[in-house]
Amino acid sequence: MRGIVKLINTKKEWIAIYTEHDFYCVTEIVDSHLPELGDVISGNLGDLGGERFYNESSQESFDVFVQDLNDNRQQVINQLGNL
Repeated sequence: MRGIVKLINTKKEWIAIYTEHDFYCVTEIVDSHLPELGDVISGNLGDLGGERFYNESSQESFDVFVQDLNDNRQQVINQLGNL
């Protein structure tokens, strides 16, 4: 599955990826620098827990912990906190 980074909280190191299936994958970055807004991310974006994603824009793999899957943008903004 693929998606685009739409929201970033640099303090928490969390991102929200809007997927091709019209929901947000709210993700904590575990071992890498944060992707940039607009980066294309691929991987198992539909499951909670530990995953390894691939940033197609920078051609880098990185470990994440998927915190939530949500189709409501305002709830995702609230969850990420101060952006």
